[in-house]
Amino acid sequence: MGFYTLIHWVSLGLAGATLAILSVVVVRQSFRNRRTKRDAARRQSLMALALEYIEEPEFLPAFKAQLKPEDQRLLVELFAELLPKVRGDYAEKVVHLMREMGLRDRCLRQLHSPRWWKRADAAAVLGWFQEPQVIAALERALDDPQVEVRLESARALARLKAVQSVAGLVARLAVVDATHSLGVQEIFRSLGPGAVTGLMGVLDSDVPEQVKMLAADALGHIGDPRAVPALLKLFHTPGRSGDTIHEHKARRGRAYADRSQPANASVALRLAVVKALSVLVDPRALDAILAALEDPIWEVRAQAAHCASQLGSPAVIPRLEGLLNDEHWWVRFHAAEALFKLGEAGVQTLLKAARSTSARAADIAGGLLREKGVAV
Repeated sequence: MGFYTLIHWVSLGLAGATLAILSVVVVRQSFRNRRTKRDAARRQSLMALALEYIEEPEFLPAFKAQLKPEDQRLLVELFAELLPKVRGDYAEKVVHLMREMGLRDRCLRQLHSPRWWKRADAAAVLGWFQEPQVIAALERALDDPQVEVRLESARALARLKAVQSVAGLVARLAVVDATHSLGVQEIFRSLGPGAVTGLMGVLDSDVPEQVKMLAADALGHIGDPRAVPALLKLFHTPGRSGDTIHEHKARRGRAYADRSQPANASVALRLAVVKALSVLVDPRALDAILAALEDPIWEVRAQAAHCASQLGSPAVIPRLEGLLNDEHWWVRFHAAEALFKLGEAGVQTLLKAARSTSARAADIAGGLLREKGVAV
């Protein structure tokens, strides 16, 4: 057999193999599409049956009689979608229906499935069963190798108000990748007043700055005044938070040259603390807010100005007046807004700035006063 003949037959063989593989892919996709359509139609029927049961619980035997063995899988997905949408008695009826149909036990078994998305669905559904066996299973699921399963398990435990240890939750969730950061933030915020002591302990522990930011954000969102001293202590902790503007710029240049060291790592932490204090609105935060109004980072100054207006102390007026001439528009805007909210003394300060020779201050103060209907 000649060389070119061999190439010809090899080419034909490869072409045939390619066609065979494509045929298998097409057939599999066709079956998958048919199954998806079939499942969607069946889910719609099951949803109608479930809603009928919610309205008329005596139909439960008839509901169970219409179920097929393969419906169990669809019901887990269905209730995972339905439960977050119902409240009160409706939610209790749905949970009762799931228990009667054996779905709780199925979900407990499904937590051991080799497919992570099934484990995640099971954890989401189990978050509605306030039972020791379920809580213990969800605690074990916090150690799942798949981050999505850990997130759903933590979310379920938070919903059940059954988080055993904030520190343990931190260890399992706080260092996940950035794509899941909003999910982690949501879980920390949902922990409630019972977690305040644990979250305050996180602020004072040797954990990454990212973790302290999550704890500070959660404490502000929960809104418990017990958190104020811990937040103030964190804000005043010696270190980079006390940099001057020149020191900050020098460090930023060094960090740019050495990419392995994150630039301004403490800036985000200061900002998180000031945001939390803005929500808590506690007079004990006044000294920290006065310091933040002179922070070398403009985002911190802007947030501090927002917080200053809520504290309502006249002590902030001189520093807010100085910020009307800040190099960043957003800082000037928040300072002007804050002064207006502080009442007559703040308005008089704005009128003075609007008539001054400082172009920045006059522009922002005059513009805000005109917007509020005050003649300049």
